[in-house]
Amino acid sequence: MSINLQRPIVPAITLQMIDGKTRLLGIPKQKVQVVITLPNIEDFNEQLSDAIEFFKDRADAFIITSSCIDSCKKVVEKFNLKNNLITMEYKEFSKIFKMLDENNNLKKSLMIIDTNCQITHKDIL
Repeated sequence: MSINLQRPIVPAITLQMIDGKTRLLGIPKQKVQVVITLPNIEDFNEQLSDAIEFFKDRADAFIITSSCIDSCKKVVEKFNLKNNLITMEYKEFSKIFKMLDENNNLKKSLMIIDTNCQITHKDIL
């Protein structure tokens, strides 16, 4: 795959996940990176869980939320998710990708980053 100069290149950022470990977003990987922003983590549902599980061999998923840690842990437990899937560090990400609304709240969105760290899809939901 080659770099398409018409698509933006994602800057590398470090995100601390709710398990305390860090993950890098925007570095070349063998898998595409799928970033889902959910202002309210309780909007996470069975369909999202199934999609993440189905594509886990081809896509590296990140969920970015502005919800509290207790809500995040409830969702992790309810859907039997990995703790390194969710981060509450939305502020820097939101500034870089313009994901805040007029009231400075996180927007719900889906973004796909290809293996060359270029945004191939960005949808504000």
